[in-house]
Amino acid sequence: MARAAALRPLRLSPPTLPLLPLLLLLLRETGAQDVRVQVAAEVRGNLGDTVELPCHLLPSAPEIRVSQVTWLRLDAPEGKQNVAIFHPQYGRSFPSPKPGKERLSFVNTAPSSGAGQGSELEVRDATLSLRGLTVEDEGNYTCEFATFPKGTSRGVTWLRVIAQPQNHAEKQEVTFNLDPVPVARCVSAGGRPPARVSWLSPLDGEAKETQGSGPLPGTVTVTSRYTVTPLSEADGVKVICKVEHESFQEPKLLPVILSVRYPPQVSISGYDDNWYIGRSEATLNCNVRSKPEPTGYDWSTTSGVFPASAVAQGPKLIVHSVDRLFNTTFICTVTNAVGTGQAEQVVLVRGDAGDLSTPESGRFPGGGNGSPLQYSSPENPMDRGAWQAAVHAVAESKIWLSD
Repeated sequence: MARAAALRPLRLSPPTLPLLPLLLLLLRETGAQDVRVQVAAEVRGNLGDTVELPCHLLPSAPEIRVSQVTWLRLDAPEGKQNVAIFHPQYGRSFPSPKPGKERLSFVNTAPSSGAGQGSELEVRDATLSLRGLTVEDEGNYTCEFATFPKGTSRGVTWLRVIAQPQNHAEKQEVTFNLDPVPVARCVSAGGRPPARVSWLSPLDGEAKETQGSGPLPGTVTVTSRYTVTPLSEADGVKVICKVEHESFQEPKLLPVILSVRYPPQVSISGYDDNWYIGRSEATLNCNVRSKPEPTGYDWSTTSGVFPASAVAQGPKLIVHSVDRLFNTTFICTVTNAVGTGQAEQVVLVRGDAGDLSTPESGRFPGGGNGSPLQYSSPENPMDRGAWQAAVHAVAESKIWLSD
């Protein structure tokens, strides 16, 4: 009886080295056909305008067939929404009432050049157009391609809705005060997101800002008030409201000229330190800085006696002839709608033209011991400059020495 021959297991030899590069090449070619969806990470659109959400399938290989394109919104207030759908056989549809078919359209869908496709449409550019942008349209939009044989690929775009604000700035007329008050106001209305408002000013002030609802839903109005202590020095100063917003290519600069009402600030000029007995046509001028303009001037003296030869003509005091009564302090009082201000001028009258003595005694003021000093006396020689300084000191203190 013959014995059956034993079967030996087959041993497969490993691929020879020349086959490895071929396998690697096949793997690389397969990876090259992986599809991806190209979208913009963020798209900005102005409120009320039209915006496009780009979406492209890459690469554009003929062996990859698109079975459907869907735009979805997962974060809608109503929940997940199929915003727009394109099917090669059944065409376009916009299932969701918001935004709705009235506001949506596919920008580019073209007939396929492949054979046997009939009326089917092959789409690689699924860019979506959205008209009449509203605040509710803001959110994440997903563009999804269903393909054969690669399956589903998607990309997400964040749609931001912005609104350019309208801006204006104005002064707020105020009255002199020692407490800080708003002197200018700047309003940036209807911005989305809210505008950034600041002030450029040479004054030591501060801004106080408030925000409220804008004229359209989802917009914000920013109001900034510039506050400063309204002294007279602030009147006429230019400050600038600076408004920044992402819809602007550069900041908006809105200048404002401040307006502060303040009482008269008064000074007296015209006294030349050479008023002597008998001098004619001397003049004192009442200089005023005020807002609004002065409504009245009043001239008087500290002694209560007003020289008869002095004539007040508004801001001027005209002296026809200087006499002993002018040896006093003159006061100019000015009034406007805000208040009153005044200034004083001490007048020192000399005895005669070119003489520095007093009109009463013809002598100069004395020293600390009360004795009179004669300018030309050989017993008391005195430098003329020092003497004039003494006369000024006496005039300021309103003290005269007599016998």
